[in-house]
Amino acid sequence: MYDDRAYLAAFCRTLPQLRAAMHQSGRATELDGAVSALSAGTPVLEVLATLGIPVHVLTGAGVQRGGEPGDLIPGVARRASGESYRCPDQRCSLELVREPGGPIPAAGRCWLRDEPLLVCEA
Repeated sequence: MYDDRAYLAAFCRTLPQLRAAMHQSGRATELDGAVSALSAGTPVLEVLATLGIPVHVLTGAGVQRGGEPGDLIPGVARRASGESYRCPDQRCSLELVREPGGPIPAAGRCWLRDEPLLVCEA
C-alpha cells in the first residue's frame, strides 16, 4: 500500500544530502522547485519522478547512497547511525530508537499483533 507520509518522511530525512548532491551537479534550483511542490501538496512519488530519483533510494532495505558501486545519488556520503523500530504496518506512531550496540527495544516484536517490528535506519 502506498503511504505518502512515509515517503515524505524519507525525503525530509535525506534532504540535507540531496541538497548537497543537487548543488554539486548544478540542479539546486530543480530541487527547490520540488520542495515547493511538496509543500503545496504534490504527492512525493510525482516529485521524485521529476527529479529522476527512484523511490527505493529513499526507503527500504538496500538503500544506496553516493560513493558505493552503482551509486544512485552521486555525492551523498554514508554515515553511521542507530536503528529505529516501528509498527510493522505503521498503523501507530511507535518509534523506538536503538543506538548502535544497544539492546533491541520491546524484544523486536509488536506486542499488539505479535509480529516483528519494522527495523529502519535511525
